[in-house]
This record gives sequence, structure tokens and C-alpha cells, in this order.
Amino acid sequence: MTEELTLEKKQVMTSNQIKEQDIANCIENCAIESDYWVGKQEIAEYLHTSVDTIQELIQQSLTIVINAEGELTTRKLYKQKTPFFNKLLDTIKNKID
Repeated sequence: MTEELTLEKKQVMTSNQIKEQDIANCIENCAIESDYWVGKQEIAEYLHTSVDTIQELIQQSLTIVINAEGELTTRKLYKQKTPFFNKLLDTIKNKID
């Protein structure tokens, strides 16, 4: 008796296949109540793509924001979860940078 083994290839998605909304959905799915920032590596693994592809897509994004540590979140989550004082400090810091 012969057994046939089938191996699933993980399909690597390119920037043409992944859209900004896919990244936003991933962030919202991965975010937990207290930590709404998600690393690029975690998003890349979730979407079966490279970190470079994620980086390429977020450069022009109006939906996704990046913090000083390189983590990502959506503008919606940022507005909902970030305390006012932190938003104020971030605004001042971004004006200086």
C-alpha cells in the first residue's frame, strides 16, 4: 500500500495581491485591548508575505500609522485607544521631527 503525501506550498503574496485594507484588517484582528500596535513581522506572517512588501504598502497609506518602534496600527484604533495626552505629545513630537 502506498501513501501519497501532499505538501501544501505556502503561497507568498505580493504587493499586487495585498491591499492596504488587508493590512488594516490584520491589525484589527491581531490587536488586543491593551496593545493595539502590531509588528510588521507579525503582519507579514499573518498575510504570508514579506516585511518588505508590508513596508512598501504602508509608505503611502492614509489608513495605517507607524510608531517610533516601527509597529503599526490603524488610524481608527489609534484614535479610539490612545489617551488624549499621548496624542498631544505625539503631535508635538511629530512637529519637531
